[in-house]
Amino acid sequence: MNKTQLYRLAGGIWGLVGLFLLVRGIDMYFLAMNSQGSSRQAVIISLVAALLIGSAKGKFVLTKTARRNKNRIDQLDPPLKMHQVYAKPFYLFIALMMGVGYMLRHWNEHLGGYVVVAAIYCGIGIALIVSSLVYWKNRPDKIAA
Repeated sequence: MNKTQLYRLAGGIWGLVGLFLLVRGIDMYFLAMNSQGSSRQAVIISLVAALLIGSAKGKFVLTKTARRNKNRIDQLDPPLKMHQVYAKPFYLFIALMMGVGYMLRHWNEHLGGYVVVAAIYCGIGIALIVSSLVYWKNRPDKIAA
């Protein structure tokens, strides 16, 4: 693998996971309306808030994380391996986030129902999609101090 392939793999993973979370969140909005009696207005307000907050989080928070990872990849010495797409501690973070996602779905009624959990999923999904764009830029991307 070369560095460009690692950038593309990292961006592809972030974008696909973001898309998966967005679709999963939208499915939860239907569950909120059909099984928990959430109103259409509550779902629309929740979705709009999720998309706005997620876009801001992607642009101002996760973009910095993506830049740091892109710069880390840039510093790697060949031969490059696929598992180097993210730093080792990041894999633990991914597992932790999967566990949190399971708990959110499992305990959704204690958190405000699927309408709240769907907003979290959609917000994080959009944030990942927005920040994945960092990996698709051809030029080196340094973090602004």
